[in-house]
Amino acid sequence: SGLAILSIIWSLLTLATAFVHGLFPLQLVRFLFGAAQAGFVPITSKIIKDWFPEKNLGITSAFVGVSMSIGGALAMDVTGRLTDQFDWRIIFQMYSLVGIFWSLVFITLFRSKPRNHAWANQSECDLIRNGNTAVKVSTQRSQAFFTARNLRIACCSVTLWAICLQSFCRAAGYNFFVTFFPEYLSRKFDGVDASDAGLYAKWPLIGVVIGGLVGGLLVDWIYVKTKSKWWSRGAVAMVALGITALFTFLSFQAQSVAWFVALIAIGAAFSGAGSPAAWATTIDVGGKHTATVAGISNMAGCMSGVLVTPLLGGMMDILKGLKTEATVFSLDFSILGWTNFHPQLTLTDKTITDWSQVIYMHAAFYLVGALCWIVIRPEKTLLPDEHTGDS
Repeated sequence: SGLAILSIIWSLLTLATAFVHGLFPLQLVRFLFGAAQAGFVPITSKIIKDWFPEKNLGITSAFVGVSMSIGGALAMDVTGRLTDQFDWRIIFQMYSLVGIFWSLVFITLFRSKPRNHAWANQSECDLIRNGNTAVKVSTQRSQAFFTARNLRIACCSVTLWAICLQSFCRAAGYNFFVTFFPEYLSRKFDGVDASDAGLYAKWPLIGVVIGGLVGGLLVDWIYVKTKSKWWSRGAVAMVALGITALFTFLSFQAQSVAWFVALIAIGAAFSGAGSPAAWATTIDVGGKHTATVAGISNMAGCMSGVLVTPLLGGMMDILKGLKTEATVFSLDFSILGWTNFHPQLTLTDKTITDWSQVIYMHAAFYLVGALCWIVIRPEKTLLPDEHTGDS
């Protein structure tokens, strides 16, 4: 299985991290680690498509997203406890063994197709097959995605661009909770120390978990009732992200840290509710090329970490008074001879003046993500010869 192989690779890179000395080797190893982990989402999306009927894509996707959030939260807690007893290099070695052990178990138990698994009987295989419109439409072998024709269709697809943009926006909003949120609380509210901020910071993540499960059930329930992928996917995601934007915007009006965190957590729950709809849509639109489309969408989401995290960090440094200006984006084309072309984005204390700008920026991300769903068509696969339609 490709997923198990990738897990072994990133586990070995985790092990290698424990033995590097120097900044460049560390950057190289962690870059390769990220490249290996990037395969998780597209392969997992393909597994969900092959193993579950369309009416269960919502809750199945929800369990994947929720498991990731719970795993991340547990890892932070366990790592914090381990650092009191072990050197960081030992901790990385421990985590590498966990990944390798999981890979061996997964290879032993998993099969790519239900029909190849000894534990899946014929009734289960028929249920999955008959519940997947894309499979019923054609049994022909899938053609390669990266052809001139397919790339032209993908580049001109409004749905694909909108899926990528909403993925970027959702990831940008979520990224705040797992990076600067505790520090934001300690800086914004008097009397909130680092320990208190850490306790408060867990509530948005809990909201994402609860919202994800509810959203998954809602997506499947609406699809069973309406047989419409737009109502079960598009409408759910649009409303969920719109409410997230509203609660995020209103949170800055809170006068106490408790109310602020409560409003943010409620918004985060609705954001989590929209996640299964996005996963299900990616699978629907991808059709026989689900892994590729999911990979493209995931890449767009990861770009938020590359672009938004430095932007947020620069804003925080200016608001804390550590800098009067911060360059968060800069490209040097001198190697190509373009000495006069040096695009960059620099923030100053004249433009970044209030903590509310951090919150309003994230509310805007969620609002843009919600608006993307107006043009997304979950009922059509990306390639026209794989049109599924509402069944």
